[in-house]
Amino acid sequence: MLKVLLVQSLKKNAIVSIADFKGGVDFPRVWHDKCKMCFDEETLLKILTELTDELQRRKTLFRDAGCANISDYNKNSAVPLQRHIFACDEVAEVLDKTGLTKEQKERIGLIENRLSMIARQGRAFGIHLILATQRPDANILSGQIRNNIDCRVCSRADTILSQIILDNTTAAEQIPKDKAGRFILHDGTVFQGFWVDETKI
Repeated sequence: MLKVLLVQSLKKNAIVSIADFKGGVDFPRVWHDKCKMCFDEETLLKILTELTDELQRRKTLFRDAGCANISDYNKNSAVPLQRHIFACDEVAEVLDKTGLTKEQKERIGLIENRLSMIARQGRAFGIHLILATQRPDANILSGQIRNNIDCRVCSRADTILSQIILDNTTAAEQIPKDKAGRFILHDGTVFQGFWVDETKI
C-alpha cells in the first residue's frame, strides 16, 4: 500500500522522500532514481529539517500572496509549487527510544519534533507525511503526531491494533483473514489495494 501511494504521488509530480532503515532493500534501484532515499538517522534529520525549512519559506510566500493553501497559491502563481511527500517505512522502529543512549534519544527527539511540525502544519503548504508500520504502538508514536494525521489506513488487524490505528475495531471486524491487499479507511470505507509492477515505474 505504501508503494501504491508513492507511485500515485510520483505520477502527480510530487517530490518524494523515503526513509527506510532496512537499507533500502525493499525499494529496487528505480525508486532510488526517482526519490530521495534515506537509510540512517543523520540523513533523516537532514531531510526533515529541509522540509520544515521549506514549510517556513512557504508560510511567507503564502502570506505575501494572500493565499491560505497550496491550491490557492498555485492557481494564482506563475511558478506553481510542487508537493513534497515524506514517507517513512516502519516509523515505529525509527522512533523507538528503547535502549538508546542520551545522545541517541536527543536525536530521535529532534526527528519526532520535525515530524510533529509537518503533521500539524504541512498539509496547507503541500508538505505531507505517509507513516507506515507493521507495529503501531501508542507509546512510540506520540499523540501529537497521531492526532494530526487526518487519514488512517489499516489492513487486517486484531482488535487492539485496530483500536490504536483507527480508534475503533472495524479492521478486525470487517477484513477477512484470507483477503490479501484489503484495507479500511478511518471513515469505514473498505477497499482493495493493487499490485505495483516496479519495473514499470
